[in-house]
Amino acid sequence: MKKIIPYGYLRVSSLEQVRSGGGLEAQDEEVRRYITQKSDVFDIDKMVMMSDEGLSAYSGRNIKEGELGRFLADVDAGLIPAGSALVCYSVDRLSRQNPWVGTQLISTLIGAGIEIHSVAENQILRSDDPVGAIMSTIYLMRANNESVIKSERAKHGYTKRLNESIANNKVLTRQMPRWLYDNDGKYAIDPNMQKVIDFTFDSYIAGQSTGYIAKKLNDMGLKYGDTSWRGSYVAKLIRDERLIGKHIRYSKQIKGVKREIIETIPDFYPVTIDTDKFHIANNMLTSVAKNIRGRTRMTYGDISILRNLFNGVIKCGVCSGETSVVQNTRRKITNGVVTYVPYKTFLRCRNRYELKTCTQGDIRYEVIERAILNHLMGLDITTLLAAPVDNKIERYRTELELCKAEEEELQAIIKERENEGKRPRPQTLKSYEDVADRIDELTQLIESHVEDNFIPHFNVDLDSITDVSNVSERSLIKKGIATIADSICYKRISDFILVEIKYRNLNDKHVLVIDNKNSEMVVNFSIEYNEENKVYICNSFVMEYDNLSCEFTVSKTTMEDYAHMMNFVDYVSDDESYNAKEFLVKNFTHIKFIDKSNE
Repeated sequence: MKKIIPYGYLRVSSLEQVRSGGGLEAQDEEVRRYITQKSDVFDIDKMVMMSDEGLSAYSGRNIKEGELGRFLADVDAGLIPAGSALVCYSVDRLSRQNPWVGTQLISTLIGAGIEIHSVAENQILRSDDPVGAIMSTIYLMRANNESVIKSERAKHGYTKRLNESIANNKVLTRQMPRWLYDNDGKYAIDPNMQKVIDFTFDSYIAGQSTGYIAKKLNDMGLKYGDTSWRGSYVAKLIRDERLIGKHIRYSKQIKGVKREIIETIPDFYPVTIDTDKFHIANNMLTSVAKNIRGRTRMTYGDISILRNLFNGVIKCGVCSGETSVVQNTRRKITNGVVTYVPYKTFLRCRNRYELKTCTQGDIRYEVIERAILNHLMGLDITTLLAAPVDNKIERYRTELELCKAEEEELQAIIKERENEGKRPRPQTLKSYEDVADRIDELTQLIESHVEDNFIPHFNVDLDSITDVSNVSERSLIKKGIATIADSICYKRISDFILVEIKYRNLNDKHVLVIDNKNSEMVVNFSIEYNEENKVYICNSFVMEYDNLSCEFTVSKTTMEDYAHMMNFVDYVSDDESYNAKEFLVKNFTHIKFIDKSNE
């Protein structure tokens, strides 16, 4: 029998452990013992040991920067032969990320013919062992939960420092508003920035535009940090509530995710501008759009197609930003003539493309559209129309005012450049076109808002409805989606796409887990929100959370659905989601699972 080449893998994330040798030596000893004791299976003479020191598996640095990442690259390149084995002390040495990511890593290795040996769990993962795959998912969930607990402890530590800062009036962190500096542990106002703030508010209240103020500040040599002032920077300064002493606490920052405000603390920073003056300027900034006439230019010249069925509804799941549907082209040569023809269509986060503030990459639009349409075809539409409400129109109007104000600022910047005999910068022109497009889009949404008596129908032929030239039918589907859906958010997780659908008139939401490669639905979850409880449903698995007792109860289920549910609660935004994950992990061994093979 041909022996297996063993590749041992060790990892510690703590730099203190690296310096002391703690943890790494113990892993090395156990992994080597495991391999040598199985000399009849492993080719000990060809044993390779790999280690990642001080690289976190929770953030994925061991894959991005470490030996494990290089091992994966060698497997992908065919440098590691199929039939080899990756031997680790525990599965959590490989990944402590969300189990969706961890299981994808394991699936990739097993799919390439690499066995995974976990010493601590005494588990061998192979392609012909589905139970082992499920168990590995459970181990990864436990590891991820431990890392989440550590993260929560870090958050509590920050909260403690924040409370001490409030009580003692001391600097919280080195990150602070650009007009403040640390003066022996106390906040102090920078004199030059005080001049900027006073000039900005006085000038704006006197009727000067943000573009004019930006030019004057630059002429005065009062820079915006290391860069020149722009009208948008001036507007941002006017909006900053830290000027009147407020400290805004946000939710945890994760990979560029747009954070939500969780608390506003008054009297935290030194007051830099008179409160009345601050509010006058902000009211003027908000109302300036009312005197600006909207554009009449057509944004989409081709009226023979309808690309986006989710306009005004779908948002980026990472930053909650607006999205656009874009189509790339493919170079084609016919009889020596080069042309560019439409190719693939993508859903794109505007914040990533325009502001560079989001990490969400482009996602194939067709994948999401087909999955959502398949889902909608199976819904009882009557329950979604129980109490028609249309408050979205006001949000569109508010956004339209802000966009028009931004358009005015960009117009001022372009005019300034022209008056100086300079050509407008390409990025400025691009931003101007983008905001103009959004104005047109919002105007159309407002003009064609959904009537309360409209009843949507989604029982359609998918091949027909996904044809972008079928404008009449797609228009009805688009209108139907706007009727029932309050929001649709999407997020890419490894090779999966998670789509969360919240409904306008129903206290339920669904999360679709889609395989990005084949557009197939992997899992469909739902949460029902009631006065007494919340009900989490995944195939055969039902978990209830009592709002009064704050306790969870579960029914008998399959191991697979239980594992899916543990993955799912990572993406629930409710307060009890953390406790739900912890409950599921701790009670895994107490659940009596249904054996499908006996059914």
